[in-house]
Amino acid sequence: ERQDHALRTSSGGPSAASDPSAGLSAEQRQAIEHITGRERIAAVVGFAGAGKSTMLAAAHEAWEAQGYQVHGAALAGKAAEGLEESSGIESRTLASWSYSWDQGRDRIGRRDVFVIDEAGMVGSRQLARFIGEAEERGAKIVLVGDHEQLQAIGAGAPFRAIAEQIGHVELSGIRRQRHDWQREASVAFATHKTAEGLAAYRDHGDIHFAENRDAAMAQIVRDYVADSAEHPDGTRVAMAHRRADVRALNVAIRAELQNRQSLERSHGQNAGADRGGVGDLGELNFQTSNGKRAFAAGDRIIFLENNRDLGVKNGMLGTVEHVEKGRIVARLDGRGGDSVSIATDSYQAIDHGYATTIHKKQGATVDRAFVLASSTMDRHLAYVAMTRHRDSVQLYADIQEFSNAGRLVDHGVAPYEHNPQSRDSYFVTLENDKGDQRTVWGVDLKRAMRDASPKIGDRIGLQHEGATPVTLPDGTKAERNTWRVIKGDELAYQKLAGRLSRSGAKETTLDYISDFAERRGIASDQCIASDQCIAGDQGIGQEFGVRSEIELASAQNARQEIMSRAAHLQREQQGRPSERQRVYEERADDLAGPVRSEDSGNPFAGNIDDGRRDDRIEDSKGYRRIRWSEVMSQDGAVPAPTETVVQQSLIETGKPAPLVPAITRHDHSIEEVARERAMSVIDHRFDTMESLARHVFRDPVEVAARLRTAMTEKEGNGKIMAKAMAERPERFGDLRGKSGLFGNNTERKEALQYARSLSAHIGYVSEAWERRLGEECASEQWQRQQRDVIEVPGLTPRSAEIIAKMEKMPVEKRDKFIAELRSSSEGRAALDEAKLVAEALTRRFGTSDPRRFAEELAARPELATHPEQIRTIARMVDRTRHAELSHDHALRRQLNRSQGLDLSR
Repeated sequence: ERQDHALRTSSGGPSAASDPSAGLSAEQRQAIEHITGRERIAAVVGFAGAGKSTMLAAAHEAWEAQGYQVHGAALAGKAAEGLEESSGIESRTLASWSYSWDQGRDRIGRRDVFVIDEAGMVGSRQLARFIGEAEERGAKIVLVGDHEQLQAIGAGAPFRAIAEQIGHVELSGIRRQRHDWQREASVAFATHKTAEGLAAYRDHGDIHFAENRDAAMAQIVRDYVADSAEHPDGTRVAMAHRRADVRALNVAIRAELQNRQSLERSHGQNAGADRGGVGDLGELNFQTSNGKRAFAAGDRIIFLENNRDLGVKNGMLGTVEHVEKGRIVARLDGRGGDSVSIATDSYQAIDHGYATTIHKKQGATVDRAFVLASSTMDRHLAYVAMTRHRDSVQLYADIQEFSNAGRLVDHGVAPYEHNPQSRDSYFVTLENDKGDQRTVWGVDLKRAMRDASPKIGDRIGLQHEGATPVTLPDGTKAERNTWRVIKGDELAYQKLAGRLSRSGAKETTLDYISDFAERRGIASDQCIASDQCIAGDQGIGQEFGVRSEIELASAQNARQEIMSRAAHLQREQQGRPSERQRVYEERADDLAGPVRSEDSGNPFAGNIDDGRRDDRIEDSKGYRRIRWSEVMSQDGAVPAPTETVVQQSLIETGKPAPLVPAITRHDHSIEEVARERAMSVIDHRFDTMESLARHVFRDPVEVAARLRTAMTEKEGNGKIMAKAMAERPERFGDLRGKSGLFGNNTERKEALQYARSLSAHIGYVSEAWERRLGEECASEQWQRQQRDVIEVPGLTPRSAEIIAKMEKMPVEKRDKFIAELRSSSEGRAALDEAKLVAEALTRRFGTSDPRRFAEELAARPELATHPEQIRTIARMVDRTRHAELSHDHALRRQLNRSQGLDLSR
């Protein structure tokens, strides 16, 4: 009763006391009941902005009403402070708790509840320490977080594994955003549907592309400053993933504020500005941990280290009130606007706080957010960045970073390849930012260009849409390519959506690996696959946004012939031809002409099929053969089990067709898949290499591209390349500067010095690539051996009918319905089948919740033919299992209600 009263009062005062549901949502109340139960460890998974803090505040009162002492912890100081402010739970960092325990202080016991917020960011070993401490001393531990937000900094992903093992409640009702469509988008970001979330903001005009990175930043600066003038009492933040971008944004925003006389310049430069006597010294320079920084009254400031004397935590923000030599006075955000006086000779972990990294904003809430997108982001970073706001978020991107579109130079009708002896065809010529031009030929390009009506100079891409059957003059059946012209913004958006949908989820849990391997659920990286689809194959003018095309049609017997040749590419055959058949080919000069794209800098490019290159083979007569991957994907499709199939299966085997069949054959080798996934290592680390190359070579872009290709080839050897770069950098390209009779000039000497730094970086990146490639190979092998071979059984028609009734039933009636089902043999059979299906789904995908494995389901062509059926059955089964578990939990609580909140062993 005391606990119930505490819940009522924490839900909204006197009125809430008479109405237990007031103030808190049903799922928040369910979460409170879950974490205040008898279990010694409990987990809550809450989407961003779903009201975790409100729920914890109510639980805090409930625990204290029972006489328990509640402690809070988080990985970051800012997160610990946020937990304390929002829930009233006195909180510290995990490191602080560990240090106290090492010193024999602040031990927890049987009357203590220990809450860890943002648990998804905690690594395996660190979390094991706290769970072990709570278990040893009889305390209760509650884990709260969202494993889809930023991943653990330390090794492993223990929160995900623990939540799956012990069960958890989920808070999915978004409360932070003010508009319904924004809340729906937040749910999409939380459930692996990043593209859907981005599409919602795009439809509302909140995604912006600029011609280059500087222009994108200029847009952020303009909108940020305008918002600060329009809403002076509001809160806002600019965010980026890369620290270099954060620094550039801070500099630019601050400069614009000074231009508008909203911020003081150095003394004497803006002496006429009326600052009300507060900042009469103007701005002053201070030595910080990141170098010299100028601060003036009104500046935004961020604290980068915890300091108990100042009472500041890493990631806290504030506003400068006053500056003087050796001292900054700042008013902190939140906490009633407390002011701190910073002696800069003893505390230098400060910087400008107009823009911050995305990592520092997890758990934060602002009115408006301005996000700079980059190709280094994944779905977890996108999820955090796009859910910090109450009112609005704007996403800005450099079109060059997210598009391989070219500028339209010319188009029209001409003899194929401008050869007077050839037939007329239609051509489109595109030019990339380096000035290289490529011409694409195709009869259907005329229609595509007419429909799109691009102007000379526009950024466009050419996308192959398929083919239509035609009969060649010699009677051969072939197919004519169909094209679509895509504007540069659309191409950039497609690639943006693909990049930001990439999974960065950590699966290995190190010291938990033996216990949780069965629940790892390593999913295919859909975003990488989709990104390749967007970016196009490298062999056909990738830098111009031209997708690889299929030049030839082929009858079924021709596909069988090609499949029989696929063994040397390590692709599993889907069937063998009964006899050898001729592969029909199409003359290139009859239809679309060839687009030659040879990589002269890579001697192995023509010999390696890595799944990203154009698979077409052109012979001396201009014939082209059909793509391997297209044939394999067409023949490898698994049809959806229709009702007839289910009935036939029941007749033949006595059991329904499997819901998810086992996969024993794969279109791509383990190494091909691993290379695609490991490419993110290069993406994340190549900025530094490109930057160094600019100091060494006259054409750094070309050299960097060749290094990137050579480094990731099968025969690539990073150590050899690193040594060659240090000793003979001129072998990679023309060096900057000059060398003559009197030796090297200054520019050449600097180039040689930077070449040694570039050499070291090549070694680092190569080691990271080889390590990640090995990990991805092992991961994919594990996926195929442990997951793909598992068959998920289907439901019998009668059981499916019974479970469907329960899914449509109101939540409050399900408990009674479960009891009724258990009282009949037919009902028990349905529940048993649901349990078997749920367990099989968990073994196959790591979870029985279809929202959690939607990404893998969409990424696997073997399953994509009937994903809706799988999702529907999985949802029905998952909800049935939750209803059954809730029923059992309610029974246990009823039996133990008289004992109160007993956490003893």
